[in-house]
Amino acid sequence: MPLSSTGLDFPLCLVTIVVTGLLAAVALVDALAHVPFNRWRLIGWVVYPLAAIALLVIFLISQLPANPLFRLRFELSRPALDAAVQSTLAEKPPATPRWIGLFPIQRIEVDQREIRLVADACGVIDECGLFYRETPPPRPRSKVKLKHIKGHWYHLYAVF
Repeated sequence: MPLSSTGLDFPLCLVTIVVTGLLAAVALVDALAHVPFNRWRLIGWVVYPLAAIALLVIFLISQLPANPLFRLRFELSRPALDAAVQSTLAEKPPATPRWIGLFPIQRIEVDQREIRLVADACGVIDECGLFYRETPPPRPRSKVKLKHIKGHWYHLYAVF
């Protein structure tokens, strides 16, 4: 995975969590089957559920538009995001950094009728967030990758 990746994608994360769960089950059976009982084996087993939880947290906070939990977070945040855009277009942008819906927005950038809600850094120096434009973007941009989410909304990946 490149340093500038925006996170784990859904299939990879699902496979990783399932494999971690299977390894945890095998380790638990092994720890419980040994006679005499060895509590250190059982304590060692705790690593697997902790790894699965860590993977799930990484997945939940990733900014991938293909991630179904990202889509759910976007839909739940949609009224707040739309209100922030309308306020920004009326030249009264909300103060940042702040949460807009379920997204931690670090700053808002406006260029004519385009609005970038920059959420966070992706990788080392790149940025991710949400992009709003009432008409489709005119052409591909060299350092900005946009993936359509819904309506006038796009996932923003800005390369430094």
